[in-house]
Amino acid sequence: MKVMIRETLKFLPGKMLEGTKLLKRSLALSKEKIGCSSPIRKYSPWLGGGSSINTIIVEAEYDSLTQMEEFLEKSIADPEMMEINRKWETILESSKEELYRVMP
Repeated sequence: MKVMIRETLKFLPGKMLEGTKLLKRSLALSKEKIGCSSPIRKYSPWLGGGSSINTIIVEAEYDSLTQMEEFLEKSIADPEMMEINRKWETILESSKEELYRVMP
């Protein structure tokens, strides 16, 4: 069963540029060091007022929950990835994770 995880990252005012750089680094590390081969899509809103402009949505697909779990366990075990995770705390206003089953 394919699954997709969607993360909505809402950045603090003035932290969007730092956030995009950190996201780029995080995704590169996921691919190069941890071996994530899942398709990744990134979105940012074109329309909307207020703080929606400070938002990035990231989606990743996995062939199974097991594959997703293995990737997350490797990420948590990696010191460099954990350092990146600590930096998120200083630039995010909020984040939300959603898990979906990909329909055939």
